[in-house]
Amino acid sequence: ASGAPRAVAAAGTAVAGAAVAGASTSPGSRRMGVACGSGQQPAGAEGAGAAGAMAVERKTRPPQRSEGAGFLIVDIMSGIPDERLDPFLIWHELPRSFHPPGTMPGAPMHPHRGFSECPYAKEMVGKDGPGPMDCFLGKDHEGNKHSMRQGDFEFGQVGQGFMHEGVIDKHWSGYMHFFQLWINLPRKNKMDPPRIINCASAKLPFVEVSASPKVTVKVLLGENVFGATSPVVSRHVPAQYLDLELAAGGQLVHHPPPEMQTRLAYVYRGQPVVGGTRCSAGEFLLLTHGEHLMVEAGREDAGLLFIAGRKIGEPIAKHGPFVMNSRAELDQCMRDFQAKKLCGNMTREVIA
Repeated sequence: ASGAPRAVAAAGTAVAGAAVAGASTSPGSRRMGVACGSGQQPAGAEGAGAAGAMAVERKTRPPQRSEGAGFLIVDIMSGIPDERLDPFLIWHELPRSFHPPGTMPGAPMHPHRGFSECPYAKEMVGKDGPGPMDCFLGKDHEGNKHSMRQGDFEFGQVGQGFMHEGVIDKHWSGYMHFFQLWINLPRKNKMDPPRIINCASAKLPFVEVSASPKVTVKVLLGENVFGATSPVVSRHVPAQYLDLELAAGGQLVHHPPPEMQTRLAYVYRGQPVVGGTRCSAGEFLLLTHGEHLMVEAGREDAGLLFIAGRKIGEPIAKHGPFVMNSRAELDQCMRDFQAKKLCGNMTREVIA
């Protein structure tokens, strides 16, 4: 469907924690400039105790539906009012599954305007192991092409508008697990020229904050997260996008910036305790305005995505691939698309 967001392959490639400024593998070391002595803080703490932890305000198990050219997605934030999600618009998961040859249709060429799209995937690997065909083949309205492989992340500031596609070689077969996040843009930036950043996984910080039990954080968006900063920057809407993985028994405490008052999480593995609430894979968490996020893995490995963002606080008008501030602006989107005037001049940055 032309209004469908696309998932683009990405999954974390480890970068040694010691190579990331401020990161450490020792529970008794200093992180974020705050002493974290063993016996005082959980391994993986950024420097806080239980007081002031975010709580789970609401927990849901999102519905599934067909998307793109016919693949199944989980609509992670379904049923939550827009004002509680601001600045985030949609968050979709393409659940991990095996795809025989020719069965993953991808997303054919389609338009967007008025927001930023952030595709990320946990896994894309062929049935016989890693190979050269393990990639999404992307192309935009100007003919620019880019192959996104396991571990990559894309930040596409749509702005005025672009058209793009993400498809897979019909002969490819293997396992896939993707996510797609849309972040709104302020009214003053909705008609900015489109700009896409393609970032290789090796350039994204992968911080080992505890060695035993192992706790890691992959920083897709964000500054000074356990001392690490992503090279990908959300210019107009301050935001964090983190992939948290904890081995059985692992614990983690993370402090998002106070200005990022919207805090959300999605559990994709295990049964972690988040802010004192037991959760399970496939659950979306609407979090309260605490000072820090506290996660405990429990008896099995756990994984969750965490996003935080500064609210925009403007009216939202949505229709398929367009997100503006009014019905009149949406009508203009349709007129521009029909007249082939939707798209702006593309800037593309590759971080590899």
